[in-house]
Amino acid sequence: MAKETFPYTFTVNASRVVDKDEPVEVVPDAKSLRAIAEAYDIDSIGSLKADLTLKPYRKAGVRVVGKISATISQTCVVSLEPFDSDLKLEVDRTFEPHSSKPRRVRDLNEDGEIEIDLETLDPPDVIMDGVLDLGAVICEELALSLDPFPRKPGVAFEGGDGNDADIEEEGGEETRPSPFAALQALKEKEGD
Repeated sequence: MAKETFPYTFTVNASRVVDKDEPVEVVPDAKSLRAIAEAYDIDSIGSLKADLTLKPYRKAGVRVVGKISATISQTCVVSLEPFDSDLKLEVDRTFEPHSSKPRRVRDLNEDGEIEIDLETLDPPDVIMDGVLDLGAVICEELALSLDPFPRKPGVAFEGGDGNDADIEEEGGEETRPSPFAALQALKEKEGD
C-alpha cells in the first residue's frame, strides 16, 4: 500500500497473526462515514461494515479476506435526483513486510518496459512498520467500486439536440450531415 492518507483508519498489529485466522469486524462511526463520503464525493453513507478475516501469509505476511457491505446515497448524473444503492464487495488482499519480488531486469521487455500479465495475482502490498491499516483497505475497495457517473436505476439519458429532421437516409442507413457542412452553410449564409 502506498504512503497515502485515507479518510478512515483502523490499524491492527500485523505480527499478531501468526498461526491462526483472526476474524475482525470493522464498523466506522458516523463521523468517519461523513469523512469517507466527503473524500469520495458520495452524498452520504448510511451504513458501512467490513467482516474480514486475517490469515497468515507466507513467513510474516497477512492475507485479508472477507466482505464489505455498504449503503450509499449518490446523485444521478442524468436526473440529478439522489438515490440509494447497496454495495457488496469481496476482499482478498495480501500484505508482506517488504516486497517479496522486486522487479528484475529480466521482467523488462526489449523496450525497457515492465510487462504485466493480467491473469496473475496482484503482488502483495507492503506492511508499513508492522501495522496493517484495514481502514485504508476498506477505503480503497470502496473507491474502486464506485461508478464515476452514477445513474439511478431506470433512468435513461435522452441526449442529442432533439433535431432529428436533419437525419438523411443513405443506402438504407441513417446518417447525420457533417458538422462541417453545417458550418459551410452558415458561412455561405453570412456571405449573402
